[in-house]
Amino acid sequence: MPGYKQVKEDGFIFLFRYDTVDPTILHIYARHQTSIDDALDLFFETEPKWNEKFKRFENYSDTHGLYWFWRDERKKIVVVITCFRI
Repeated sequence: MPGYKQVKEDGFIFLFRYDTVDPTILHIYARHQTSIDDALDLFFETEPKWNEKFKRFENYSDTHGLYWFWRDERKKIVVVITCFRI
């Protein structure tokens, strides 16, 4: 079972899951060729919208999408579900 890479940025802790097929690389890179920087840029530079159906936040730019949820909002811990190119 893959673990998570923890990244601290601007007072937040982000959890990025490692890939299930190759647990040495992150899911966002293995599946979508996106990076931690892509995800952080989206998180900090775009406005999230709540997707009630899937119980997650979604951020979009002209080129990328980010899906995430709070693991602990008070402690500012964010679980990144995925980051992808549009």
